[in-house]
Order: sequence, then structure tokens, then C-alpha cells
Amino acid sequence: MPRTLIASDWHLGHFSAPAAARLALCFLERARRAGDAVVLNGDIFEGLFEPQVHAQSAHPEVCALIAAMTAAGQVRRTEGNHDPGAGVPSIILDHPTLGRVLVAHGHAVDPMQGSAVLNVGDGISRRFGKFAVVRGAAWLADATARRVAGPSIERVFRTLCTAAVERERCAFGVFGHVHRQFLGAGQRYANAGHLRRTRLEFLALTETGAELGRLELADALAERPDAPDSYALLEESACSTG
Repeated sequence: MPRTLIASDWHLGHFSAPAAARLALCFLERARRAGDAVVLNGDIFEGLFEPQVHAQSAHPEVCALIAAMTAAGQVRRTEGNHDPGAGVPSIILDHPTLGRVLVAHGHAVDPMQGSAVLNVGDGISRRFGKFAVVRGAAWLADATARRVAGPSIERVFRTLCTAAVERERCAFGVFGHVHRQFLGAGQRYANAGHLRRTRLEFLALTETGAELGRLELADALAERPDAPDSYALLEESACSTG
């Protein structure tokens, strides 16, 4: 049985590190060779801090591969809050062991998405996100909130996502949005994780169930060692905490 690989929150754009595109390409190329199905579960290209079309233009190889695999029926996409319209709101998969699996980015159940504060912040980001200082301020605010209230936010999000799984009469759900990879025994909620500085996180639906996966930058570089930027990216990986 081919696997279904679910990945989210790549946030690829003009400001992405070169390593991010390399990881995304390697992930997709591996899936294509193996015949695995792929669900890109929202926020793949950045559409908040710059128009999605601009973000996509910065990564033509990734766009071309996604398009080719989509045309071949190997890639499906859902939309996230940073890339609305990039795909459908959710996908339901039938799995022989898990049963019905809901795949959705998860932002729709996030109570902050309807808040006045976030709407103001998003408006500023969409208008001025091309400036590094605005992106930096937004990311700093997000990082601070995660440090202060991260566990509480994740618990609430997990509860809301589990309720969504139940409403859709599914047995299991795979989400993104909070950038925290998670798979707990007996849980009906899982999170595929996100694209980190030197690692691409994902979740795989296998014949026997679900498992978390990681693609490290060093492994991605080993597949294309002759690429012009391989040495520089490997040095960056060695100096980074990921």
C-alpha cells in the first residue's frame, strides 16, 4: 500500500532560506519516486507577508513539481490562513486501519482567527509585509506568545480540532497551523509539523497507521551533492540549531 504523506506550514516566499526550497524539493521528489500520495495541508507558500504569486515566483522548481504531481493525481492541497484559495478547506481520506481521516490546516477552528487584534495585525502584514522589520516584529510577537502561552494554546487547539474530527464523523484528524509536530497514543488529533530551518517535518499514513517523519537538510543535500549551493547549505546546517 502506498503511503500518504501530509505536510504543512512551509511558508515559502522571497525571504525563505535557500535550504527551505531544497528540503521541499527533496521531500516531493522522494514521494514521486516512491509513488506516495501527498497532501499539502495549508500555508505552503506565504500569502500574508507578500502576495502568493510573488512567493511562488521565488520557487519555480517547487511550483513546477507540485503542478506536475497534481496533474498526475499524486498531490492534493488544502488551504491555510496564509494561502487562502490554494486548495480545498479539508480532505477526508479512507484508511484501512484508522478509518476516516480528516485532513485540514486547522485555522478555521482557531478562535484567534476571528479576533479584532489578529485582523488588524494581518491587515498590517498584508500591506507592509514586504519590509523585513514588519515580518520580524510579527514573528517576534508570535514567538513570544508561544513561549508564554504555547502549551495552553496547543491544548485548546487540540481540543477544538478533536471536536472537528467528531463533527465530520471521522476517527482521526491531521492538522497544521500551530507548527508543533504531534502524535499521541490513543489521540484522535495529530499535527504534521512544519518546515524548520534545517528540517522538514511531516506525517505519514502507512498501512498500519500513522507515524511522524522528518527530512533533515543533510540528507536532502546528500541526494544532490553537486548542486552549486550544497556546500554553503551544509555549512549553514552545521552552524544552525534547527
